[in-house]
Amino acid sequence: MRLTSPRLSLKAKLIWSYLVILGTGGLATSLVGSWIVSSTIMMQARRAVDHDFATVRTVYEQQLQALRLSVEYAAAASTVQHYLAGGDAGPLSAYLQRIRQDAGFDFLSLTDRKGRVVFRGSQPCRSQDDISSVSVVKAALSGRVAAATEILPAGLLGAENPDLRARVRFGGEAGGETPGMALVAAAPVGTSGDTAGVLYGGILLNGNFGIVDRVWELLFRGDRFKDADSGSVTIFERDIRISTNVRTASGDRAVGTRVPAEVRAAVLDRGQLWRGRAFVVKDWYISEYAPIRNYAGEVIGMLSVGLLETTYTAIRNQVILSFFGIATIGFLLILGITYYMIRNITRPIGEMVAATHNIIAGRFDQEVRSNSQGEIALLADSFNAMLKSLRQMKGDLEEWGRTLEQKVKQRTEELVAMQARVAQSERLASLGMLAAGVAHEVNNPLGGILALTSLTVEEMRQDDPNRENLEEVIRQTTRCRDIVRGLLEFSRQSKGNTEAVDLNKVLQATLSLVGKQALFFNINVVCELQPELPPVVADRSQFQQVFMNILMNAVQAMHERGTITIVTRYNTDGDSVEVSISDTGQGIPPEQIDRIFDPFFTTKESGHGTGLGLSIAYGIVTTHGGSIAVQSEIGKGTTFTIRMPVTVPVGSE
Repeated sequence: MRLTSPRLSLKAKLIWSYLVILGTGGLATSLVGSWIVSSTIMMQARRAVDHDFATVRTVYEQQLQALRLSVEYAAAASTVQHYLAGGDAGPLSAYLQRIRQDAGFDFLSLTDRKGRVVFRGSQPCRSQDDISSVSVVKAALSGRVAAATEILPAGLLGAENPDLRARVRFGGEAGGETPGMALVAAAPVGTSGDTAGVLYGGILLNGNFGIVDRVWELLFRGDRFKDADSGSVTIFERDIRISTNVRTASGDRAVGTRVPAEVRAAVLDRGQLWRGRAFVVKDWYISEYAPIRNYAGEVIGMLSVGLLETTYTAIRNQVILSFFGIATIGFLLILGITYYMIRNITRPIGEMVAATHNIIAGRFDQEVRSNSQGEIALLADSFNAMLKSLRQMKGDLEEWGRTLEQKVKQRTEELVAMQARVAQSERLASLGMLAAGVAHEVNNPLGGILALTSLTVEEMRQDDPNRENLEEVIRQTTRCRDIVRGLLEFSRQSKGNTEAVDLNKVLQATLSLVGKQALFFNINVVCELQPELPPVVADRSQFQQVFMNILMNAVQAMHERGTITIVTRYNTDGDSVEVSISDTGQGIPPEQIDRIFDPFFTTKESGHGTGLGLSIAYGIVTTHGGSIAVQSEIGKGTTFTIRMPVTVPVGSE
C-alpha cells in the first residue's frame, strides 16, 4: 500500500493537469474555430447578396434602357410628326397601340411643344392637361431623350389608364389619391433644334411583378429552405413595398408592408447603401438596400435583395456542431490515451524478473514496457537492448543453419546431376565406339544381300510365289541398312558445317517439311516464337534433324491426334536460347525418363522405331555445347527443352 498510494496520487495529479490543459486549449480552439466558421459563412452570404444585387440592378437598368430606346425610336417616326403637323389621329392611334403592345408600356402619350397632352394612346379623349412638371418630360422638351424612375400623381395615372389607379391603391395606402412609381421615358419629336412635342411612356411598378419575378427566376428558382424561398427581390415606393416576391403568412405577396426604420433612415433619409441583417415580413434576411432616384436625383424609393438567413445559419450551426463533436471525440480519445500512458509510467520490477525466467526457459520474445522517466526507464531500455541482441544472435545462427543446409542440398543436387550427365556421356561414347565397329562389319554383308536379292527379284516373274518373300527380305534388309546408317551417324556426332543460325527459321523450315505429311493432318501446331531471337552457332541441317526427330516422336506419342506447342525465348540469365516442344500425348513413365537418350531404347511397339532418334539428337545438341532436358507427366504430355548458348563468332551475322 505504501508503494501504491503515492503512485495513484501522482496519476491523479497528472490526469487533472492534462484535463485542465486539454479543456482550456480545446475550449479556446473550439470558440475561435466557431467564430472563424461563422464569419466565413456570413461573409460568403454577404458576397452572394452583393452579386445578386448587381444582377437586380442590371435587370432594372436594362428595363429602363429598353423603355428609353423604344420611346426614342417611336418619336423619330414620321407618323408622330405628321400628327403634330396635320392632326390626323387615325394612323397615330394604331401606331401607338402597336408600340405599347410590343414594348409593354402601361401608357404612351404625346404632348405639344409646351408640354400639354395632345393624344393618349389608351384614352384619346383625355388630353390638354399639362405634364411639363414631370422631370423626364421637361428634359425632353429641352431636346434631350430622358428615362428615369418617377413618382406620378394618381390623377395623371388615372388619365393615362383607369386600371393604373386601381393598381396604385392595391400597392399603397388607402384612399384614391395615392401616387404611383413608374419607369418613365420621354423623347423629343421634331427636327434637330426644333422640338414640336414630346412622346413619353412608362411602366407602372406598383403591383407589377415582372421585374422581381424575372430576377427571382434568374437567381433563386428552385432554391427553397423549409418550404420558404431562399431569396427575396423587392421594389419600394418610398418605404412601402409595391412589387415583391416575399410572401406573408397567408401566402400572399407582402405588397403594402414597410421597410424597417433603420433601413429607411439610411437609404431614404441619407441616400446611402444599406447592408445587413433585416427582418422582412416574417423572416430574417441578409439584405442589401439601395436608393432609387428620379431624374432630378431625389430619392423616391428603394431596390433590395435578400437571402434567407436560416439557409446559412443552418449550415453554420451544422458545421459548428460537427466541429464540437469531433473536438469532443478527440478530447475523450486523448483523455483515454493519457490515462493509459500515466498508468504505465512505472512498471513493476517483477515484470523484469518474469522476463528473465522466460529467457532462461529459451523464450526470447520478451520485452519490458516502460513509458516513465528515470532509472527504471533506463534499466528497461538496457534490458530490452540485451534481449534484442540475443534475439539477433539467435536469428543469425538459425539463418546460418538454414543457409548451410540449403547450400549443401543445392550442391548435392548439382553433383548428382553432373554425375548423371557424365555417366550418360560416357555411356553414349562407349556405345558410339561399339556402334561404329558393328556398323562397318554389318554394312558390307547387308549391301551384298540387298544387291543380290534385288537382282533376283528383277529376274523373277510377277506371278512367281517366291517373289513376295524376297520383296519382304529387301524391305527388312533396307531397314537394317537404315539402322546401321543411324549407328554411323550416332558414332560420328561432329559439328559439321557450323554457322550463326536463327533457330526460329530452322524450326519454320522443319515444320514446312513435316507439316505436309499425313501424320500431321490431325495435329494442331501452336508456335510462340520470340521475335528477333539472338543467333547461335550450329549446323543448320543437324538441328533440323534434331527438331524433326522430336516432332515425329511427339506425333507418334499422341497417336497422330493432338496439339504440339513450340515456344522459343531468349534467357537473359543464362545468356542462352531455349526451344521447348510440348505434346499432349500419353507421357513417359518416371522410371524410363533417364533412359530415353540411350541408343536402341524405345517405348514404341516392335517395328515402329529404332531407338536412335533421341540419342542422335542428344549427341548433336551436346556436341554444339548445348543441353537437352525432358519433363513428362503420365496422361498429360511431354516437353523437350533445348538450350543453346549465344556465342556468335566475330564477323558473323
